[in-house]
Amino acid sequence: MESLSESRFGSVVLLFKIAGIPLKIKKMSTLYTIYMITVIFCSSTTFVGMIADVYVHRDNLRHAVKNIRLSIPTTNIVLVWCYCR
Repeated sequence: MESLSESRFGSVVLLFKIAGIPLKIKKMSTLYTIYMITVIFCSSTTFVGMIADVYVHRDNLRHAVKNIRLSIPTTNIVLVWCYCR
């Protein structure tokens, strides 16, 4: 039987697990560690790539503004993720 907090926050805990943020894990499996490294690497390179693309195409305003529009929510997600880590 689940505890009251697990039933209330089950979806949040599931989102943390999908994002690679371990919760109450005493020993992580090798597969989970590889998964976490892959998620962290892919999301970090995507974020850095978006910022670099804005910098490289700073003379093309239309392209830069499209990427800045995508970079702002991504920055918020990365900051929340770093706070949760």
